[in-house]
Amino acid sequence: MKILVTGATGFIGSHLVPFLKNRHEVSTLNAREVSSTNREWQRQIDDCEVLVHLAGRAHVSTNASDEQIYKTVNTELTETLAKQMARTSKHMIFVSTSVVYGEQSQKGKTFVVGDQLQAISPYASSKIAAEEALQRIGLLNQLSYTIIRPPLVYGPGVKANFLSMLKWVKSGLPLPLGSARNLRSLVSVRNLSDLIENCATNTAAKNQIFNVSDDHDVSTTELLKTIAAAMDKPARLINVPLPVLKLGSQIIGKPRAYDGLCGSFQLDISQTKQQLGWHAPFSLQDEIATTVAAFLGSAK
Repeated sequence: MKILVTGATGFIGSHLVPFLKNRHEVSTLNAREVSSTNREWQRQIDDCEVLVHLAGRAHVSTNASDEQIYKTVNTELTETLAKQMARTSKHMIFVSTSVVYGEQSQKGKTFVVGDQLQAISPYASSKIAAEEALQRIGLLNQLSYTIIRPPLVYGPGVKANFLSMLKWVKSGLPLPLGSARNLRSLVSVRNLSDLIENCATNTAAKNQIFNVSDDHDVSTTELLKTIAAAMDKPARLINVPLPVLKLGSQIIGKPRAYDGLCGSFQLDISQTKQQLGWHAPFSLQDEIATTVAAFLGSAK
């Protein structure tokens, strides 16, 4: 199958492209070249069977001044690509984000695809608008689409918050997170890549929206212990009462840090498994071990 990928140099793309090349003819599209004066990107799209759209502004910001940047990169680019795909009745896979559901899930509940979406930030708003544009174009044309909403994606070379966790555990410094009893969905980049390939080849994925995860939700405490075990280090976790942690995060002006470390965010992937016959092929423990090994190797 001829698969075209945008965002190939990003974290997900750098893993997805070699993953797909094992069984498919894969090419990449530089999203910066998509313009009304450049026809080469249009020829690339016309030549592919499936477009996997990863490119976008990924860093979450609540700054209203970034709204136009997110709109241009995340929404308008998606719409432009979808319109070109619709000219030749192709299939487009859009990797959105689970942030469209909000910041936290309620205790004992998981987000399902049909839940009301929450434009909690310019980033989330731009992704929601991109999803809506893709669905609208799909209804009006012969374009088929799949929308995937991943939670935090990790794997070798991961950055941002997950990298901070790896560094914390490696440092051996005590962490005040022994009382965290939250549950969060994660997805390894290999499990996400496997689902993307399934959606590219499985007709049951057409015109559908799917959640994805490792199918093993973990607390921050359990995650840190799993990382520590993979590093063959003790997990130095101190049981600090959660109200104290919450107050501390507010005092230092980082309330979202508390929410991210102690709040729950769970996705229901039962529809994904049932409709596609898909199961995460790689376990969270194995994927954490692989991520840790790559992190330790790069630190040498």
